[in-house]
Amino acid sequence: MKKLVRDLGLKIFRACGSTIIDAETGAPLGRAFLFTWRGRVKVIGLDTAVRPIFLPQERLTYWKQELGFTTHQPPDFPRRGPGT
Repeated sequence: MKKLVRDLGLKIFRACGSTIIDAETGAPLGRAFLFTWRGRVKVIGLDTAVRPIFLPQERLTYWKQELGFTTHQPPDFPRRGPGT
């Protein structure tokens, strides 16, 4: 029963939400519902893990900043075998 309610809620939030675009590549990441609560941005319904980034501005203003989302980069450390 809980899973049914959860799945139904996610479908509703995805339908009401907006398309999230990767700020670095421009690729669509999925649909999600965004809202703020107590100074935090809540993302509901997105399937991929994202990290928030501030988007560059033409003119530096601190009162208005745009927030974008991007995916985590894969790890760049070398693969090591056992015993090394």
